[in-house]
Amino acid sequence: MPSTYIPGRSAEDVARAYGINLDQVIKLGSNENALGPSPRAVEAIKRHLSEISVYPSLGYGDLKDALARYVGCAAERIIVGNGSDDLLNTLLRYLLVPDDQAVIPVPTYSYYEVIVEAGHGTCVYVDRAADFSVDVDAIIGALTDRTKLIFLCAPNNPTGNAIEKAALKRLLRSTEALVVLDEAYAEFASESHIDLVNHFDNLMVSRTFSKAFGLAGLRLGYAVLNEELAHSYDRLMLAFSVNQLAVKGGIAALSDRAFLERTVSMVELGRQYIREKLPLKTYPSEANFVFVDAAPYNSRELLEYLLRKGIIIRNCDTFRGCSNSHLRITVGQPWQNTALIDAINEFVTST
Repeated sequence: MPSTYIPGRSAEDVARAYGINLDQVIKLGSNENALGPSPRAVEAIKRHLSEISVYPSLGYGDLKDALARYVGCAAERIIVGNGSDDLLNTLLRYLLVPDDQAVIPVPTYSYYEVIVEAGHGTCVYVDRAADFSVDVDAIIGALTDRTKLIFLCAPNNPTGNAIEKAALKRLLRSTEALVVLDEAYAEFASESHIDLVNHFDNLMVSRTFSKAFGLAGLRLGYAVLNEELAHSYDRLMLAFSVNQLAVKGGIAALSDRAFLERTVSMVELGRQYIREKLPLKTYPSEANFVFVDAAPYNSRELLEYLLRKGIIIRNCDTFRGCSNSHLRITVGQPWQNTALIDAINEFVTST
């Protein structure tokens, strides 16, 4: 049976299922920005509402220019799409032929295997180390003449850990396969590796506006890669796949450094608070969530307990390589984090 991506539950679904008022639901399961969208982005969207009757500019030049300034690379290296998943899906249709292999260190974001299988490729799974760090030697050992892609999520979803630049360079030098580095959570990390695109033609770095910028509902993503591949992608992508309001909102969000700094500060403090107060094992994280091992408790039992209180987190037993005690908790606003800790303490005490 083909792999299926399973998203986190919506606040509306939980409110309906458990008879809770929607405004009382605390959603800490999908790694969205608990502060909401960038205010500057919202204002830009309002100003341009009347423009939804016309198509956006083909090529999204203004957005690419703003992204080039933000990440420090040439605009010609940038591609944009209807979320970073759309970028990967389109790119793989171009790159993969049946029986090509993609190496995937697990546990990680499950959509990678979904799109590889959709392209009739073969997933080669490599276990991460005991601390969930990337085992570069194991990846190199899994490479064959059929390896076309290597997926790395850093910081990794759901474990929150990053990859050291030296290790990434060693991997890039060891293969001609395209290394797809998913930096969806880069703004929360101590280091980004997007600069390496200027030195390695076999590196693509994908990013999103859904996390730090709070624009998940607009579906806007981008990637930086070598110019030849970027040009090929632009010829393959659906015309106008990024809507007018997403373009305007994205440009404005990139300029709102105050909101970005506020978001990152909230996440850093919240991560520390959750790890200090949670009566369960946690792992270091460089993302806007905390990875938890709830053993000896079953993650679904704890999840159900929290859902009845209107708190949504993510159990991770659907992630390949995770166990039935693993959980992922999005960092919320301080009052949300406190409510979460109180509820989990109640669960532990009553069990």
